[in-house]
Amino acid sequence: MRKNINWKKFDESTGVPSLSKTVINSVNIFVPKYEEQKEIGNFYRQLDNKITFHQSDLDLLKELKKGFLQQMFI
Repeated sequence: MRKNINWKKFDESTGVPSLSKTVINSVNIFVPKYEEQKEIGNFYRQLDNKITFHQSDLDLLKELKKGFLQQMFI
């Protein structure tokens, strides 16, 4: 789940927006445990591999299409 931090809520200025190091360090953020991060990384790696595989198939099909179109008009 993606959660955005509303930094404006922490703004300490009256003019130009400003955040102090103390305020930034006081904001709690939650990150997944290392094992979950590894699983997420593996999921995206597999997804990238699938995209690459199907992109190669698509490129081949485009070449075949081009060849068939050229043969149609000879």
